[in-house]
Amino acid sequence: MTNPLPLILDGDPGTDDLLTWMWALAVPDRVKVLGICTVHGNVALSRTTENALALLDHLNAPVIPVHAGEKAPLGRAEPPAGDGAFAESGLGALVLAPATRKPASYDAVGWMADTLRSHPPRSVTICATGPLTNLARLLERAPDAFARIGHLAVMGGSCDLLPPNHVRRGNITEWAEFNFYMDPLAAQQVLNSGIPITLMPLDLTHQLVSTPDRLARARALPRYGEEVALMLDAAAHLDRPKFGANGAFQHDMTVLATLLHPELFEGEQSQVTIATTGVGSGACLRVPDPAGAVRVMLRVPDPAAFFDRFFQALGEP
Repeated sequence: MTNPLPLILDGDPGTDDLLTWMWALAVPDRVKVLGICTVHGNVALSRTTENALALLDHLNAPVIPVHAGEKAPLGRAEPPAGDGAFAESGLGALVLAPATRKPASYDAVGWMADTLRSHPPRSVTICATGPLTNLARLLERAPDAFARIGHLAVMGGSCDLLPPNHVRRGNITEWAEFNFYMDPLAAQQVLNSGIPITLMPLDLTHQLVSTPDRLARARALPRYGEEVALMLDAAAHLDRPKFGANGAFQHDMTVLATLLHPELFEGEQSQVTIATTGVGSGACLRVPDPAGAVRVMLRVPDPAAFFDRFFQALGEP
């Protein structure tokens, strides 16, 4: 039996981040969560941090440190307006009790640097499910620590017209995916840093939909079923009118799934460039390149298997 993978979770919860973190906490034999870092994104930093702490309380999780990170994108004092996908709370229809614990620190970047330096080089994996501001600041402030990252799994970007209706390339603008739109400079810097990266863009995540039968499976879970169903369905009110979807697309969980079950996805090594200014800010240009450092996942041959793995991890009977 192999040792659990040392893992840092970095995100902007947001219900899809929380689903990812629930999955990670449900498989301690596969991953060891070293800590959680929060960043601006779906809602303000104070709210994303509160949501992370509240989820840990709700799950009665072990004491996992939560570190508050960057409150605004590179070069800005405040983040741009989001799309309100998960309401003012970041939780959609889900209601969690106020957190009883406080952040372990308000310096996520410093904590990541210390953690990476205290582990063997290339032994720690990071799952990034929000804007990449924390990672860009780590690259800027502690390049030696950044270089010790073993693998970075990122949810972000889009490469082509998106299914199922193929009329737009982005979910926040016509051109851009939300995470990269919120900090395009950070995305450009991190994706071109040279470390091993797996990118899970909208082209992939739009193949994973919380259909009514999948919501029914969620509600039937022995624990937290109603909460999981609410989170799986949280963005359906946007995804249906924009894309003609039969439910909500599932984005952030793919970063953990590609680590636990890489056989679920197909992709190719690429170079990725992010537009950082103008009307297309946040848009992706992908060039296939066997020598590229970014593996872009583009296909889910069996979407049902993805949901099977998720529900099994959460204890489906």
